[in-house]
Amino acid sequence: MQIPAPAPPRSLLLGVAGQGRRWPGVVRAGVAAALPALAGIALGHSAVAATATLGAFAVVYGEGRAYRVRWRVVSIAAAALVFLAGVGAAVGAPVHAAAAAAGDSALGNSALWATVLILTMTVVVAVCAFVVDGLRLGAPGAFLPLLTVEIASSLPALGVSTTEVLAWTASGAASALLVSMSGFLVRRRTPERAAVAAAVAAVGAALSDSSSPTSRRDAVRALHAAWQCLHDAALVGRDHALTRALHAAHLRCASMVDGRDADHASDTDDLRPQVPLPRPSIRYRLGRAAHPRGRSWTIVARLLVACPAAGLLALSLDVGRPDWAVITAAMILHQGPDRVLGTYRGLHRFFGTVLGLGLLAVLATLDLTAAALVLVVALLMAGTEAFLVRNYGVAMVFITPLALVVGSLGTHMDLGVVTRDRLLETLLGVAMALVVLWTVLPRSYRRILRDADEQVAHTIGRIADTRDPVAVAELCHDLEFDLHASTTAAITSAHTDPAWTRTLWPEHHHLHELGYRTLARHLGPSM
Repeated sequence: MQIPAPAPPRSLLLGVAGQGRRWPGVVRAGVAAALPALAGIALGHSAVAATATLGAFAVVYGEGRAYRVRWRVVSIAAAALVFLAGVGAAVGAPVHAAAAAAGDSALGNSALWATVLILTMTVVVAVCAFVVDGLRLGAPGAFLPLLTVEIASSLPALGVSTTEVLAWTASGAASALLVSMSGFLVRRRTPERAAVAAAVAAVGAALSDSSSPTSRRDAVRALHAAWQCLHDAALVGRDHALTRALHAAHLRCASMVDGRDADHASDTDDLRPQVPLPRPSIRYRLGRAAHPRGRSWTIVARLLVACPAAGLLALSLDVGRPDWAVITAAMILHQGPDRVLGTYRGLHRFFGTVLGLGLLAVLATLDLTAAALVLVVALLMAGTEAFLVRNYGVAMVFITPLALVVGSLGTHMDLGVVTRDRLLETLLGVAMALVVLWTVLPRSYRRILRDADEQVAHTIGRIADTRDPVAVAELCHDLEFDLHASTTAAITSAHTDPAWTRTLWPEHHHLHELGYRTLARHLGPSM
């Protein structure tokens, strides 16, 4: 019996995943960053206007969401970013004040406050990673909140007060909300149309190249994303053209997958003829994540080791920005416990940073006005949105200069010192993250898979013992979520320890078949 293997190294390193029509979201990201900053320049605040970019990050979280829920998602993300910008500035102010003071005793204070910043960033990314992983929100996940803390912590060194950081971040957040909802009055079904079109196209590509596991995986992911978008729009269960089109594509893909992968483990195991259910409640998902044997706690534990270690090591070596080492380690570890994929993320982080510093060197040769600098930031923001989910290494080419330009507000930087420090701290962060990834809780994948399968079996048992139709329907939501979590755990285990996973696979596969038969029995095979 075959088990899933990682994609070829070339694909993982250089591949750019297809995500349907990306350009509208790319444009929204750039516009959300540019509008408040250009307005600030027009009002005479050119020195600090780029700070609004921190709040504009919120626009990314609305992509792929129906307008019916997008406003709420972006609002929550915006509020979190404003709060975290305030935290970063409040902690960064004494760090830079102590560093700027003279005398040996001040150096001790500087180290103390730098440690406080390192620990603050660690707590922020641990909490955000737990919530993001527990809710299964996916990319960009905890990355942008932590980047906001990092950039905001550097602004007090330029004379920007915490109040100013909060105000400008809030203006960017407001811009993100307005831009993300800008199409509602004109074409309110655009997100749903785009999601369905992407799914139909992905299924068509998979059918034309049915021997390609990658195309089938892309089709399954696009179908799940489209169904969740239609659930958000309250269209599932209604006789709507989009629902009919998506259902037809779903059945074509399910027919193709059926039988082909009966003995082959992959995320296509999660595509069956029945329509995927909406996400369970936030309370349920976080409750599952709080289980001490689950994957979320493994992610948190590794972050709590790697982030302080990377930051304190950088601090002990007296390089300029230990927070860079912290965010590097965090971004490699926060997306999940898969050691193979995490290693590739480390390579993406390092080489993307190198290329990003090259782009920064090119920008440093230009004598840009404040307005031109804002437009550059907007383009970097757009580039980040274009590639953040598709290829982390390419995204880092844009993120590196974006963070440095906004963090310095376009003021002159010693490019040699910045390049040296950034490369050294990136190297420290990558090395620490990979050491932790491979040595801390090295067999956690076994515990996670066993726990996930036990949750599936437990929910199946509860459904069998329940007679209330309403309660059964709710438990079916929970079961489908548990099945997806079990598949993810199995793939991680197979990547990490193929020999051990192979011994467990028949039992795991049988449990999944039982779970999906249970769903089909209570929900029907299709709409």
